[in-house]
Amino acid sequence: MPDATPAVPATSTTYTVPVDGIGPVPVTVTERGQGRPYLLLHGGAGLQSVEAFAGLLAGSGGRVLTPLHPGFGGTPRPGALTTMGGLAQLYVSLLDELGLTGVTVVGNSIGGWIAAEIAVLNSPRVEAVVLADAAGLEVAAAPAADFSSLTMDQVAELSYFRPDKFRIDLDRLPEPAKAAMAANRAALALYGGPAMTDPALLGRLPGVTAPVLVVWGAADRMIPPEHGLAYTRAIPGAQFQLISDAGHLPQLETPATLLRLLQDFLLTHTDPGPADVSVVGPDEGDTLLPPPTRMRILEDGSHTGHRIGIGEITVAPRTDGPPQHRHARHDEGFYVAAGTARFTVGEKAYDAPVGTLVMVPPGAPHTFANPGDEPLVLLNTFTPDLYVRYFRDLHDMISSGQPLTTPAIETVMSRYATTPA
Repeated sequence: MPDATPAVPATSTTYTVPVDGIGPVPVTVTERGQGRPYLLLHGGAGLQSVEAFAGLLAGSGGRVLTPLHPGFGGTPRPGALTTMGGLAQLYVSLLDELGLTGVTVVGNSIGGWIAAEIAVLNSPRVEAVVLADAAGLEVAAAPAADFSSLTMDQVAELSYFRPDKFRIDLDRLPEPAKAAMAANRAALALYGGPAMTDPALLGRLPGVTAPVLVVWGAADRMIPPEHGLAYTRAIPGAQFQLISDAGHLPQLETPATLLRLLQDFLLTHTDPGPADVSVVGPDEGDTLLPPPTRMRILEDGSHTGHRIGIGEITVAPRTDGPPQHRHARHDEGFYVAAGTARFTVGEKAYDAPVGTLVMVPPGAPHTFANPGDEPLVLLNTFTPDLYVRYFRDLHDMISSGQPLTTPAIETVMSRYATTPA
């Protein structure tokens, strides 16, 4: 799924990082956004497999660093850098060089393996670790697939809940892309070894002190969920979350779900630190939808730990709202600040004058309209803030010239656990 937030500017910098026992290592890091720092580590599929999720994280109020592992994409790799543990040392040294603290490390596949190795190092700069379908463990009852023996079509079959959306036709790829994929495979084989596991890793995990979230796609047949359970049992206090409609790369198949699980975990396991007071004036905020139904975002969740998002909806006279729908993962509130709203809940309609508050729990069908001759103004709340990104998606569609047809709107709704009633 594409990034659901407006594009966050990205900059790339190549740092030369000194690593004990290895020497100076050049590593190229792409950075996006501001706020809580994240170190986002890609898997064998390369940097492109996490770039959209990096944009999503940055758009939710994070400063996201996504390094390209040395050797991937044809980048230089020192001869002494040959293991996942060495990469972990590199990235902890990178955090030292940048002076970052309170960092959340997020890794997928071999990126998750590296993240686990970082967790073992217990750097004071790392506040939390998220392992998404992490490689690295030996689990005899449910062995990982042998990646080196698979065709790309077989990799897609084993990696995704909906593999047809992610198949790659190698014959259609340009030569630079083929060369990059070949370099990635070579680097992956070097770092992971023939078995793509470290038999000693499981024994080191009980020493981890940072809070750890283990997230797994239920449809992952490259590295089955039993590996996630093994990580969870070995790491003190670790939590396990299974995503039913994802495979080996949940950041590609279910990015909104992965983001929600990550944010919920951080809310209860990390110190957010002091926050600035947010003051949004009458002409400020992000206006995402134009008339006849204008949406102005007053709080996108970045000042509330993503517990609540707030918008102001202005509906022109004699104008209907969206198709009637249900939310599965957030509550929605409407306070009538001007005019009279007509709320439809199933087959029932309610006229709501100024001063009325309507709260809609998950699962309740609803929509609204302005049947009157004056503008309707609604204060709209989302708890948590997940649905703010729905309006950002609609804004992006309008900006690109796409018509907001009912099927198109329903498709965008589905990204945020919302369905037509």
